[in-house]
Amino acid sequence: MSSADSTKKCYVLNYSAQSPTQGEKMKRIRWTHISLFAVGIILGIAGSTTINAQLAGSPARRILSADLKGVPGQEILFFTTDWAPGQTLPCHVHPDGHEFAYLIEGELTFKIEGVGEKVVKAGEVGHVLPGVAHYGRNASDKLAKTLVVRVKEKSKPIAVEVAASNCP
Repeated sequence: MSSADSTKKCYVLNYSAQSPTQGEKMKRIRWTHISLFAVGIILGIAGSTTINAQLAGSPARRILSADLKGVPGQEILFFTTDWAPGQTLPCHVHPDGHEFAYLIEGELTFKIEGVGEKVVKAGEVGHVLPGVAHYGRNASDKLAKTLVVRVKEKSKPIAVEVAASNCP
């Protein structure tokens, strides 16, 4: 290895060891969120044979939870759910937490405060913002399967039920 090659490698190492700027930190956080969400989708699709073995209308199954490094106090949670035809979740909110529902199979109908009714079909993702009242139901005659990803403050509950009178 020549002296010039050694200098180039040393420069790269020295450059990457510098403290990142605020913009670079935000990019890393954003890419961490996007990467974790993509991993969750892959896990959901790859695990569809396991999901098929579950009972229809079974409760949510937590498949992964992790602290978000670089985002103090935040965590990401991955769940799979099976929704039997006609199954409805009670109205609820996610305090300080985002919810993403990727439909692996079937379709679900969500009623979301400030949005109205939204049908999410297989291959699509529904997103509910923190603190927004909503509920979902399987209005079809077929089983629906989801991969749900939540990014939330660790100290807050996953969900809090909302009185029907306060629901959209």
